[in-house]
Amino acid sequence: MPVPSANTRVALANRPERGPITPKTFRKESVPLKTPGDGEVVVKVELLSIDPAMRMWLVDTRSYLPPVQIGETMRANGLGRVVATRSDRFKVGDLVHGTLGWQEYWVGPARVLEAREVPVGGNEIDHLGFLGVSGMTAYFGIFDIGRLKDGETVVISGAAGSVGLIVTQIAVAHPHCKVVAIAGSQDKCEKLRELGAHVVLNYNQQGFAGRLRAVGNVDVYFDNVGGELLDVILAQINPYARIVMCGAISQYNTNKPYGVRLTPQLITMKATMQGFIAFDYEKRYPEARAYLSDLAAKGKLKYDYHVVGGGLDGCVPAMQEMFDGKNYGKTVVAFDEKEAKPKL
Repeated sequence: MPVPSANTRVALANRPERGPITPKTFRKESVPLKTPGDGEVVVKVELLSIDPAMRMWLVDTRSYLPPVQIGETMRANGLGRVVATRSDRFKVGDLVHGTLGWQEYWVGPARVLEAREVPVGGNEIDHLGFLGVSGMTAYFGIFDIGRLKDGETVVISGAAGSVGLIVTQIAVAHPHCKVVAIAGSQDKCEKLRELGAHVVLNYNQQGFAGRLRAVGNVDVYFDNVGGELLDVILAQINPYARIVMCGAISQYNTNKPYGVRLTPQLITMKATMQGFIAFDYEKRYPEARAYLSDLAAKGKLKYDYHVVGGGLDGCVPAMQEMFDGKNYGKTVVAFDEKEAKPKL
């Protein structure tokens, strides 16, 4: 296909402080498309990953990645097809994965991209789901940080989200574990129950805290939510419990962050609470993908996508829907109608 001379992108226009993003946070604009140099390729973006961490990339503070700067293309992982190449690493038509950003075309060095093939029995979108960063986060979080053991009680918050959905099913597949899945709607709770979670709790339902206390003491807590729920769990951890700090989606958009009070429980229960970033495990990604692919092949891992169409026009709404809890599974933006209806 011919490569255009212009590229449409969504850039950061105003850095938000507290509270939700708005359409004014970003601006859509047309810019000249860079001509690829030696060793570079042009990629037409097909699918973009929408993740809670993206909200933190907008904050001008020290983190594992530098913040997105005003005027820069919004950072995002994505999948696309090579449409022009000056590299012997890829040919036109190859499927690639990388940090493509909120734009129609990406131009850059081929060495920073990864080749991808459509998984057997799956769909290319899976490279943004259980075979992508969400899957890597779930795998290394529950095994390396959570050190999951047979017969333990495992609680997962945000269990219907992109990472929580995978963690829940890993724990269900683990021998003799008691799996407690927490979500925010009855529809999500019913789906989690169908996946085999032993106890499913709706945090928006009256009496939630009492039902969580009735679960008993907790060995592993996989935290995707943070805030007040973390305090509730701290009150009922077992000795040597492990709290996996994966995310704090309840706090990213709030105007008044919750101050966790019960951290002394970590001392009295000799417990650990540890954060982690999946990127640190990059050399072990094949191990995680093999494990998760095997679970899927055995029918023990079922994964869903919340796909928002419209290409770049869908990016901000998709991010808003994710923070509003409208997604079940991974939130993805698709650039055409075919991609917006993936095989699940």
